[in-house]
Amino acid sequence: MAKSKMTITFDGADSLIDKFNRQPAIIQREAGKIILNTANRVEKRAKEYAPVDTGYLRQHIISEKTGMLSADVTSSAEYSVYQEFGTRKMAGKSFMRPAMKQEEVFLFQKLQNLLKGGLR
Repeated sequence: MAKSKMTITFDGADSLIDKFNRQPAIIQREAGKIILNTANRVEKRAKEYAPVDTGYLRQHIISEKTGMLSADVTSSAEYSVYQEFGTRKMAGKSFMRPAMKQEEVFLFQKLQNLLKGGLR
């Protein structure tokens, strides 16, 4: 079963990751928790936004930790890419991109607070 995968690229992400790589391990672990929490939030929103006929699409949206500072939100429903972007015969009903867009502010605020203030 093919997965549809989307990647978010943030301007300045390389600089941010470099800063986290120079932090103590405890800060890196906290950043990992923030990233996973954000991925879980994106999953929840994507499920809310996903078009529903049978519920299959919603059931196949998952988030998972993929590294110390990374997580994926994927949909294994074969047709999810067509729902997201549409085809030449139908308009898309985007669910992943709006979910990611809404959560990017949360992610950056939490990570900035962690870098500026450390653990509290």
